[in-house]
Amino acid sequence: MDNTPAAPTTASQKDAQSIRDGFYSEIDQITREAGGKWTYLDGKPFSPDDRDWFSPKECRGAAHGERQLLLLLLSGRSNDGPAEIKRMRTVLEDRGMKVTGYIPGKTPSEASTIYAEGPTGQFVAYGTNNERTSVRFGSECSAHPTMLQRVD
Repeated sequence: MDNTPAAPTTASQKDAQSIRDGFYSEIDQITREAGGKWTYLDGKPFSPDDRDWFSPKECRGAAHGERQLLLLLLSGRSNDGPAEIKRMRTVLEDRGMKVTGYIPGKTPSEASTIYAEGPTGQFVAYGTNNERTSVRFGSECSAHPTMLQRVD
């Protein structure tokens, strides 16, 4: 099953700085609602104030070179993955996202994962098990020329 978000139905024409600002705002709100202490892959603490640089990636199925920002964060374990996923489903739907997939973990060590996306290509893939929680974010897709370069 390919749970990678589909191409956006409507790509925006927002500039890279606007995309980045909205992306960090969305990440901040979702990680706050999810709870926990979030880190980057290297273990350094995540803060929405970091404003690290991005190299925009092409959106899946992009017809006109639309690009988006991607970020993966990690947090602590969950004692009840399916219950956590159910709670996150509500969080994501309340944010106007459409749930596009759910994979329940069959054992405590197997991740339960939910996928959600918005109308302009933004997505969240949230997975949790008894070892860790991960969340992968994708910003909205944009065909603006500033998305073709590094975003600082």
